[in-house]
Amino acid sequence: MNDGLVRTLLAEPAVTDPPRRVWRDWALVGVLVPSAAIEGLLRDDLVWAPWSAVAVMLLSFTLLWRRSHPLPATVITMGTVVGLDQVARIVTGGPVEVYTAAFLLIHVYALFRWGSGRHCAVGLGAMALTFASSQVVAYVGVGDAIGGAIVFLFPAVLGVEVRHLVRSRLRDREEVKTRERELLARELHDTVAHHVSAIAIQAQAGRVVGVTDPAAALDALTVIEAEASRTLAEMRSIVGTLRRSDDAAELAPLAGLTEIMRLADRTSPGPHIDIRLDGVDHVNPTVGAALYRIAQES
Repeated sequence: MNDGLVRTLLAEPAVTDPPRRVWRDWALVGVLVPSAAIEGLLRDDLVWAPWSAVAVMLLSFTLLWRRSHPLPATVITMGTVVGLDQVARIVTGGPVEVYTAAFLLIHVYALFRWGSGRHCAVGLGAMALTFASSQVVAYVGVGDAIGGAIVFLFPAVLGVEVRHLVRSRLRDREEVKTRERELLARELHDTVAHHVSAIAIQAQAGRVVGVTDPAAALDALTVIEAEASRTLAEMRSIVGTLRRSDDAAELAPLAGLTEIMRLADRTSPGPHIDIRLDGVDHVNPTVGAALYRIAQES
């Protein structure tokens, strides 16, 4: 793996706006807590029972933050499990081995599904430390070690794959939206061009017949007014469709009279400009935006 690929992976940003905590998260914790309690009460071979089970019960609450804070939740869970196993090995000669602690695999999946590239790299280190610790305190052979590594890495690979699939689906959806917007833009162009051509023809005809037949000129103005109204209505409809999106639009306020003064930036190169506003203190925002555009173009 070359340095460029490593830097690219480390620069991978975290997934923005991860899903909020839902009732299923509480249900998962609600299942793990009594399961750990039952294991602590019924297992005779459990080291430091029932306190080791109580530790797992408390750690299960970290699942509530696995999407919003995947790295801290993963490190806290794995660090506690490693610490318990090592201390138990020194004191009692054997690991704790609470079966319900297997929920830390959910943390591994969440880290690689939602975390950034740097967080995933740190998580890999924590996973390696946890796996090495488990092999030190309970090594049973090469085959079981390989199987344990596969089980440990499977959630990480699954998280990466799901992340890639979701990103590809979102990218495909954005491409479809872009193509639809392009088609709507073409339709807008054709519609406006058609109506503006009709307006231009009627205006030219009105000028020709206006000298000899004023009534015909008025009829031409009526047609022009109708065509203009129809053009505006269709433009609003198509532009409204172009602006609609599944995500909330980030809308900036319309520029108005107060922004006109910023056009006379004395620090910018060019001729010196003085702007004075008289009699336009309170105007409609739409009118203010139009005045700003006129001044900007000027």
